[in-house]
Amino acid sequence: MQCERCQKKPANVHITQYINGQKTEKHLCEQCAKEEQVSVKFPKIPLYSLNDLLGVFFNEPLISKKEVQEDTCPNCQVSYRQIAELGRMGCSECYGHFSSYLEPALRKMHGATIHRGKIPQRLGTSLRIDRELSNLKHKLRQAVEKEEYEKAAVLRDQIKELERKNAEGQV
Repeated sequence: MQCERCQKKPANVHITQYINGQKTEKHLCEQCAKEEQVSVKFPKIPLYSLNDLLGVFFNEPLISKKEVQEDTCPNCQVSYRQIAELGRMGCSECYGHFSSYLEPALRKMHGATIHRGKIPQRLGTSLRIDRELSNLKHKLRQAVEKEEYEKAAVLRDQIKELERKNAEGQV
């Protein structure tokens, strides 16, 4: 996408404004955004540790059992106690290693442990299809486990149809 102002450089600043219920969008390059005095700075938000957030939520400390406190990530050797105190993981492996400790709290706070945020219109078609396919496949596995074979057959057909449309570019 080209800059709407200079028509030369790629637009890498995307501005969406709502004024009196009317939506306006601007797509500018960095230089034109500066010339129009568009601020790309965000206000500083105070950071809280994971322990503060989850401890307040449950009215109890996040870490209580000694074996949990001393558990460490096999990749980076950061302990669960350090994660709770600092409020951030040591590496990407920490999320998987400590998931059993964090999942109950996250599920209680957010209702789920998977982020399902909005998808930008201009980027989201394939991501939406992937999510829908993943969701249908999950439902299919559940139906088979529960021996609901009629439901499983319907889900299987929906998956095949969506995959076919995706391959043909109809979605």
